Amino acid sequence: MAAGQHNEPSPETFAALYELIGTFNKTGAALAPETRFAEDLNFDSLIVMEFVASVEDKFDISMPLNILPDILTIGDFGVALEKLLSER
Repeated sequence: MAAGQHNEPSPETFAALYELIGTFNKTGAALAPETRFAEDLNFDSLIVMEFVASVEDKFDISMPLNILPDILTIGDFGVALEKLLSER
């Protein structure tokens, strides 16, 4: 999947991430590329790991855990996901 812009994943990637995030979004926060996992969605480390596992299952990938500290928003996650998908 090619990103629409330098730091913005494709609409298809966003749609897939929004669907996956929905089950973890206990705050009811609106989902947008700039939505932050910790501050807006209140994701703690356990929820992050469960979310990553669901992404890995859906896309049949393995996400390196060392990139997670750099991922703050849904947009960041989408960019990282598309990079991983393009490398396989």
